[in-house]
Amino acid sequence: MAEDKNWLYVNNTEDTIRYVLGEKGERMVACIGINPSTARPNALDNTLRSVKRIAQFNGFDGWIMYNVYPQRAKDPKQLHSEMDHGLLRKNIGVLCQTIQDLGIDMIWLAYGDLIESRDYLPFCMRSLYEYLKHFDLKWKIIGEPTQKGHPKHPLYKSTISPFIDFDMEKYVNERLKLITT
Repeated sequence: MAEDKNWLYVNNTEDTIRYVLGEKGERMVACIGINPSTARPNALDNTLRSVKRIAQFNGFDGWIMYNVYPQRAKDPKQLHSEMDHGLLRKNIGVLCQTIQDLGIDMIWLAYGDLIESRDYLPFCMRSLYEYLKHFDLKWKIIGEPTQKGHPKHPLYKSTISPFIDFDMEKYVNERLKLITT
């Protein structure tokens, strides 16, 4: 965990894995990307600066970034060629525990077509969803899905991008299932 009481930061000792990065607030939104890059507390990358701005525009004073797969890589194509099941289990556990502890009720999906960078990423997202669906969360995206049907990545989106409802059950059962079969 980060020392500053406003930062949320859960990583491994080597900092090659990041499960959580965010800033505490009274009203928090969780965002799910594909994989963590270089961002750290007090040193956000461009993607997380966009996440913070868009969250603030939508009325949130706190945000937390999770990822479908927690391995740090600047490019999702640099992720493990085979999924590490232990990493996935720990990622799911940290995600579920922090959502419960922080009282988060809204998840913003924000990864674009990067979900197709590795064969196992759709499986990871489906697994996350299976563990999260009992929380009765509101699932959101910004803008229309990509041409391939995935939630848009926030990097090049306007600060004034309103959250819109997203049918996560349909997405998981139709779009993500198509990719993995």
